[in-house]
Amino acid sequence: MNFIIFASFTVFCAWLALKLKKTRNLDEKAKQDFWEEESLANSVRKKQLEDSDYVVFPFEKLPSEESFAPDPVPESLSLLYGLSDKKMVNLNGISNTEVKKRYGTANITILSEYDANYECFVKNIYLLCQHLYDIGRKEEALMLSEETILTGSDSLSHYKLIIQMYRETNNSGGIDWLKERAESLRSLTKGAILRALSGEDQSLGNTP
Repeated sequence: MNFIIFASFTVFCAWLALKLKKTRNLDEKAKQDFWEEESLANSVRKKQLEDSDYVVFPFEKLPSEESFAPDPVPESLSLLYGLSDKKMVNLNGISNTEVKKRYGTANITILSEYDANYECFVKNIYLLCQHLYDIGRKEEALMLSEETILTGSDSLSHYKLIIQMYRETNNSGGIDWLKERAESLRSLTKGAILRALSGEDQSLGNTP
């Protein structure tokens, strides 16, 4: 009996050692591949950004400040007006290595600034749309939300808001459109967004 136990233990140790060696080899190859890609990316010359690289949003469709009188103007609206003349790029789901390969290392700093502008835009357009929804201006909230989704936004909160508005009006076509947009995302929120669209996310309630 002891011999059987010893033999089994020996086989297990040999199997474990093989697995660990294989894992180490895979890790080393992954590291090697990464640094090769990084080296290649760092050698890419600066490339001119095309018009299609920039996020385009119809800022002229934002509500006017006067339309909120006599209530205070939402801070999000003021911040969005401030972004209207700034350049934005959407780098969601794109690694720094991919950015350097696509645009050149010399563009990293300016692209980071443009990406930060977009992140600020996404945050504040959601806050504005939520505010418009809360005060009963749902058509404006829906229109601006749809325009935002077209920019490639991966904001889970914004997707949930527009899903809620579609469900309130039984807009199944809108839900299908959102699914198509979500399927093209490369970000970490993709799975959560698809679950929300399929009705698995209970935080959306059971709105028709």
